[in-house]
Amino acid sequence: MTYALALLAGIVGAGLGFMGGAAAAAALAPLLGISSFEGASGYFAVFIGGPIGAILGFVLCTVLVLRRAGHRSFGAVGGRLAMVAVGGVGVGAAALGAFWLMRPVINTDGPPPQLVFEIRLPGAAPASVAGYEIELQTSKNRMPGTLKAPRQEDGRTVIAGSVEMYFRVWQRMLVLRLPDKTDVLFDVRLGLSPAHSATFGAWQRADYIGEPGKEEARRPTPAESYEIRYRTEWAGED
Repeated sequence: MTYALALLAGIVGAGLGFMGGAAAAAALAPLLGISSFEGASGYFAVFIGGPIGAILGFVLCTVLVLRRAGHRSFGAVGGRLAMVAVGGVGVGAAALGAFWLMRPVINTDGPPPQLVFEIRLPGAAPASVAGYEIELQTSKNRMPGTLKAPRQEDGRTVIAGSVEMYFRVWQRMLVLRLPDKTDVLFDVRLGLSPAHSATFGAWQRADYIGEPGKEEARRPTPAESYEIRYRTEWAGED
Protein backbone atom coordinates (compact mmCIF):
# COMPACT_ATOMS: atom_id res chain seq x y z
CA MET A 1 0.00 0.00 0.00
CA THR A 2 2.87 2.38 0.83
CA TYR A 3 4.37 1.99 -2.63
CA ALA A 4 1.01 2.53 -4.30
CA LEU A 5 0.40 5.70 -2.29
CA ALA A 6 3.92 6.90 -3.00
CA LEU A 7 3.46 6.28 -6.72
CA LEU A 8 0.12 8.07 -6.76
CA ALA A 9 1.60 11.01 -4.84
CA GLY A 10 4.55 11.06 -7.24
CA ILE A 11 2.30 11.18 -10.28
CA VAL A 12 0.26 14.03 -8.78
CA GLY A 13 3.45 15.81 -7.79
CA ALA A 14 4.88 15.37 -11.28
CA GLY A 15 1.80 16.97 -12.79
CA LEU A 16 1.83 19.89 -10.39
CA GLY A 17 5.58 20.21 -10.74
CA PHE A 18 5.33 20.33 -14.51
CA MET A 19 2.87 23.20 -14.38
CA GLY A 20 4.92 25.04 -11.76
CA GLY A 21 8.18 24.46 -13.59
CA ALA A 22 6.72 25.65 -16.89
CA ALA A 23 5.33 28.77 -15.23
CA ALA A 24 8.65 29.50 -13.52
CA ALA A 25 10.58 28.98 -16.75
CA ALA A 26 8.23 31.28 -18.63
CA ALA A 27 8.85 33.98 -16.02
CA LEU A 28 12.62 33.47 -16.12
CA ALA A 29 12.89 33.37 -19.91
CA PRO A 30 13.11 37.19 -20.40
CA LEU A 31 15.73 37.43 -17.65
CA LEU A 32 17.81 34.77 -19.41
CA GLY A 33 17.57 36.59 -22.74
CA ILE A 34 15.13 34.11 -24.29
CA SER A 35 12.65 36.04 -26.40
CA SER A 36 9.18 35.03 -27.47
CA PHE A 37 10.21 35.19 -31.15
CA GLU A 38 8.88 32.09 -32.94
CA GLY A 39 7.77 30.69 -29.58
CA ALA A 40 11.29 30.31 -28.13
CA SER A 41 10.20 31.19 -24.59
CA GLY A 42 7.27 28.80 -24.85
CA TYR A 43 9.53 25.93 -25.93
CA PHE A 44 11.87 26.76 -23.03
CA ALA A 45 8.98 26.66 -20.58
CA VAL A 46 7.44 23.42 -21.86
CA PHE A 47 10.54 21.39 -22.73
CA ILE A 48 12.98 22.64 -20.07
CA GLY A 49 11.11 24.11 -17.12
CA GLY A 50 8.21 21.66 -17.25
CA PRO A 51 10.26 18.42 -17.16
CA ILE A 52 12.55 19.76 -14.42
CA GLY A 53 9.54 20.71 -12.35
CA ALA A 54 7.92 17.33 -12.99
CA ILE A 55 11.01 15.47 -11.75
CA LEU A 56 11.30 17.64 -8.65
CA GLY A 57 7.58 17.29 -7.92
CA PHE A 58 7.70 13.52 -8.33
CA VAL A 59 10.72 13.15 -6.02
CA LEU A 60 9.42 15.55 -3.36
CA CYS A 61 5.92 14.04 -3.09
CA THR A 62 7.24 10.48 -3.15
CA VAL A 63 9.80 11.19 -0.43
CA LEU A 64 7.15 12.85 1.75
CA VAL A 65 4.92 9.76 1.57
CA LEU A 66 7.85 7.41 2.27
CA ARG A 67 8.95 9.43 5.27
CA ARG A 68 5.43 9.50 6.68
CA ALA A 69 5.43 5.71 6.33
CA GLY A 70 8.46 5.54 8.63
CA HIS A 71 11.31 5.29 6.11
CA ARG A 72 13.59 8.10 7.26
CA SER A 73 17.17 7.07 6.55
CA PHE A 74 18.78 8.13 3.28
CA GLY A 75 19.35 4.54 2.20
CA ALA A 76 15.81 3.41 2.97
CA VAL A 77 14.22 6.37 1.21
CA GLY A 78 16.62 6.23 -1.76
CA GLY A 79 16.05 2.55 -2.48
CA ARG A 80 12.29 2.82 -2.22
CA LEU A 81 12.29 6.00 -4.28
CA ALA A 82 14.07 4.11 -7.07
CA MET A 83 11.46 1.35 -6.93
CA VAL A 84 8.62 3.87 -7.09
CA ALA A 85 10.34 5.62 -10.01
CA VAL A 86 10.55 2.32 -11.91
CA GLY A 87 6.85 1.81 -11.26
CA GLY A 88 6.14 5.32 -12.55
CA VAL A 89 8.05 4.61 -15.74
CA GLY A 90 6.05 1.41 -16.18
CA VAL A 91 2.75 3.23 -15.67
CA GLY A 92 3.80 5.91 -18.15
CA ALA A 93 4.82 3.33 -20.74
CA ALA A 94 1.53 1.49 -20.27
CA ALA A 95 -0.42 4.73 -20.69
CA LEU A 96 1.45 5.62 -23.87
CA GLY A 97 0.87 2.11 -25.19
CA ALA A 98 -2.85 2.36 -24.43
CA PHE A 99 -3.10 5.71 -26.22
CA TRP A 100 -1.31 4.22 -29.22
CA LEU A 101 -3.59 1.19 -29.34
CA MET A 102 -6.70 3.36 -29.01
CA ARG A 103 -5.68 5.92 -31.64
CA PRO A 104 -8.61 6.52 -34.00
CA VAL A 105 -6.69 6.96 -37.28
CA ILE A 106 -4.91 4.08 -39.02
CA ASN A 107 -1.97 6.09 -40.34
CA THR A 108 -1.13 9.23 -38.40
CA ASP A 109 2.04 10.00 -40.37
CA GLY A 110 0.91 9.82 -43.98
CA PRO A 111 -1.83 8.93 -46.44
CA PRO A 112 -4.41 6.35 -45.42
CA PRO A 113 -4.09 2.80 -46.74
CA GLN A 114 -6.26 1.75 -49.67
CA LEU A 115 -8.73 -1.09 -49.72
CA VAL A 116 -8.14 -2.53 -53.18
CA PHE A 117 -10.89 -4.89 -54.32
CA GLU A 118 -12.38 -6.83 -57.21
CA ILE A 119 -16.10 -7.63 -57.36
CA ARG A 120 -17.38 -10.45 -59.52
CA LEU A 121 -20.91 -9.96 -60.85
CA PRO A 122 -23.49 -12.57 -61.82
CA GLY A 123 -25.51 -12.45 -65.00
CA ALA A 124 -25.10 -10.12 -67.96
CA ALA A 125 -22.03 -7.96 -68.21
CA PRO A 126 -22.31 -4.16 -68.02
CA ALA A 127 -20.49 -2.24 -70.73
CA SER A 128 -19.27 0.36 -68.21
CA VAL A 129 -19.51 1.29 -64.55
CA ALA A 130 -21.99 4.08 -65.30
CA GLY A 131 -24.71 3.97 -62.65
CA TYR A 132 -22.61 1.91 -60.24
CA GLU A 133 -21.41 3.39 -56.95
CA ILE A 134 -19.10 2.06 -54.26
CA GLU A 135 -18.86 3.17 -50.62
CA LEU A 136 -17.01 1.97 -47.53
CA GLN A 137 -19.17 2.29 -44.43
CA THR A 138 -17.88 2.18 -40.85
CA SER A 139 -19.13 3.33 -37.47
CA LYS A 140 -17.05 6.51 -37.88
CA ASN A 141 -17.43 7.53 -41.51
CA ARG A 142 -18.65 6.79 -45.01
CA MET A 143 -16.04 6.96 -47.75
CA PRO A 144 -16.85 6.86 -51.47
CA GLY A 145 -14.47 4.86 -53.62
CA THR A 146 -13.52 4.64 -57.27
CA LEU A 147 -14.40 1.97 -59.84
CA LYS A 148 -12.53 0.95 -62.96
CA ALA A 149 -13.97 -0.22 -66.27
CA PRO A 150 -15.30 -3.81 -66.06
CA ARG A 151 -13.42 -6.74 -67.55
CA GLN A 152 -14.32 -10.30 -68.44
CA GLU A 153 -12.70 -13.17 -66.57
CA ASP A 154 -13.72 -16.84 -66.79
CA GLY A 155 -17.10 -15.88 -68.19
CA ARG A 156 -17.82 -13.44 -65.35
CA THR A 157 -17.75 -9.65 -65.21
CA VAL A 158 -15.23 -8.22 -62.75
CA ILE A 159 -15.25 -4.61 -61.53
CA ALA A 160 -12.10 -3.46 -59.76
CA GLY A 161 -11.70 -0.41 -57.57
CA SER A 162 -10.29 1.08 -54.40
CA VAL A 163 -11.30 3.17 -51.40
CA GLU A 164 -9.37 4.86 -48.59
CA MET A 165 -9.50 3.49 -45.05
CA TYR A 166 -9.05 6.24 -42.47
CA PHE A 167 -10.23 4.87 -39.15
CA ARG A 168 -9.32 1.95 -36.93
CA VAL A 169 -12.57 0.03 -36.56
CA TRP A 170 -13.43 -3.61 -36.14
CA GLN A 171 -16.18 -3.71 -38.77
CA ARG A 172 -16.12 -2.36 -42.31
CA MET A 173 -18.88 -2.81 -44.86
CA LEU A 174 -18.24 -2.22 -48.55
CA VAL A 175 -21.46 -1.36 -50.38
CA LEU A 176 -21.87 -1.68 -54.14
CA ARG A 177 -24.91 0.21 -55.38
CA LEU A 178 -26.31 -1.10 -58.66
CA PRO A 179 -27.99 1.08 -61.29
CA ASP A 180 -31.42 -0.08 -60.05
CA LYS A 181 -30.48 1.19 -56.51
CA THR A 182 -30.03 -2.31 -55.11
CA ASP A 183 -27.21 -2.43 -52.56
CA VAL A 184 -24.82 -5.37 -52.40
CA LEU A 185 -23.07 -5.47 -49.02
CA PHE A 186 -19.73 -7.14 -48.36
CA ASP A 187 -18.32 -7.56 -44.86
CA VAL A 188 -14.65 -6.60 -45.19
CA ARG A 189 -12.88 -8.75 -42.62
CA LEU A 190 -9.78 -6.77 -41.71
CA GLY A 191 -8.29 -5.84 -38.35
CA LEU A 192 -8.02 -2.44 -36.71
CA SER A 193 -4.82 -1.63 -38.59
CA PRO A 194 -4.73 -3.72 -41.79
CA ALA A 195 -1.25 -4.68 -42.94
CA HIS A 196 -0.05 -4.23 -46.52
CA SER A 197 -0.70 -7.17 -48.82
CA ALA A 198 0.61 -7.61 -52.35
CA THR A 199 -1.90 -10.34 -53.25
CA PHE A 200 -5.67 -10.66 -53.06
CA GLY A 201 -7.37 -12.91 -50.56
CA ALA A 202 -9.86 -15.61 -51.47
CA TRP A 203 -13.17 -14.82 -53.13
CA GLN A 204 -16.05 -14.44 -50.68
CA ARG A 205 -19.76 -14.10 -51.36
CA ALA A 206 -21.81 -11.01 -50.60
CA ASP A 207 -23.21 -10.95 -47.08
CA TYR A 208 -26.43 -8.98 -47.63
CA ILE A 209 -28.66 -7.54 -50.32
CA GLY A 210 -30.47 -4.27 -49.68
CA GLU A 211 -33.48 -3.78 -51.95
CA PRO A 212 -34.97 -0.34 -52.73
CA GLY A 213 -37.90 0.54 -50.49
CA LYS A 214 -37.11 -2.13 -47.88
CA GLU A 215 -35.70 -1.20 -44.49
CA GLU A 216 -33.90 -4.47 -43.73
CA ALA A 217 -31.27 -6.15 -45.85
CA ARG A 218 -31.56 -9.87 -46.56
CA ARG A 219 -29.22 -12.70 -47.33
CA PRO A 220 -28.47 -13.18 -51.05
CA THR A 221 -30.04 -16.06 -52.94
CA PRO A 222 -27.86 -18.65 -54.73
CA ALA A 223 -28.54 -16.85 -58.02
CA GLU A 224 -27.20 -13.58 -56.58
CA SER A 225 -23.63 -14.79 -56.71
CA TYR A 226 -21.86 -11.49 -56.11
CA GLU A 227 -18.32 -12.14 -54.89
CA ILE A 228 -15.42 -10.01 -53.69
CA ARG A 229 -11.74 -10.37 -53.01
CA TYR A 230 -9.56 -7.64 -51.59
CA ARG A 231 -6.21 -6.59 -50.18
CA THR A 232 -4.73 -3.62 -48.32
CA GLU A 233 -2.31 -1.30 -50.07
CA TRP A 234 -0.04 1.12 -48.20
CA ALA A 235 1.67 3.97 -50.05
CA GLY A 236 5.33 3.20 -50.70
CA GLU A 237 4.96 -0.54 -50.07
CA ASP A 238 5.76 -3.04 -52.80
